[in-house]
Amino acid sequence: MDTALIEQEPAAIAECFVHSADGTRISYRCLGNGPAIVFVHGSVSTHTDWMRVAKLLAGRYTCYVMDRRGRAHSGVGVLPYSIEREYEDISAVLDTAGPGALLAGHSFGAICSLGAALLHPVPRLILYEPTLPVGGPIAGAPLADYASAIAEGDLDKALELGLAKFTRLPAAPIYAMRVSKAWPHLRVLAKSWTRELEAMDSLPPTAEHYSALACPVLLLRGSESPEHPMQDAARALAQVLPRVRVETLAGQDHMGLRGAPRMIADLILDFLAQ
Repeated sequence: MDTALIEQEPAAIAECFVHSADGTRISYRCLGNGPAIVFVHGSVSTHTDWMRVAKLLAGRYTCYVMDRRGRAHSGVGVLPYSIEREYEDISAVLDTAGPGALLAGHSFGAICSLGAALLHPVPRLILYEPTLPVGGPIAGAPLADYASAIAEGDLDKALELGLAKFTRLPAAPIYAMRVSKAWPHLRVLAKSWTRELEAMDSLPPTAEHYSALACPVLLLRGSESPEHPMQDAARALAQVLPRVRVETLAGQDHMGLRGAPRMIADLILDFLAQ
């Protein structure tokens, strides 16, 4: 493991990496002190989505904030892509974090965290709206139009279509994202969404196999998130997970990591204190 310190208040952040089972370099940011938590981001994003929450927790926990394969300084990996490799990537960071490391995932990263926890048991698991296809496909037929726009190099069109059809965001927040400083960074990540949507739609249309998870689970969802695929997936998981606590983030949607990091950090702290 190599590290390079980045001085930042209130905590120093080390950029580190490990190698996954297939040899792919997986980068992560490490900050804080105390018991370890590994954070896994979702689609069309990087470690930055979890960093606001991680900085709030860094006074009590050592936070390992991953960049999934194909993001930032993480390697793309050996093709063809498989969600099982994502499970292995998370396991590699959990091994580095040490025995007793906790796990938190958002969106597609929450799906990957569920799969990793089945293979690499963790003491506690935190999930923010895993987009499971229990109420039908996540992408379905519109994925062909998305892939065509990507192939034609029209990344703006692809992202606008994806946010509307896959994430089910209303027009107003899509426009706000379109004119924000974050949009150019989202364009860079747009190509990776295709393979992840294919992976989501290939999953079983049930949450039943996650009933094998014996650890306590904190399941977060936004009050403003759409019925499918956020609310229906949360309900399905709540019915099968043996030790689950469900919390609804008032006024938040799928982007609550950026909109309400303090609310999320407080819920995590309370969950871990029990």
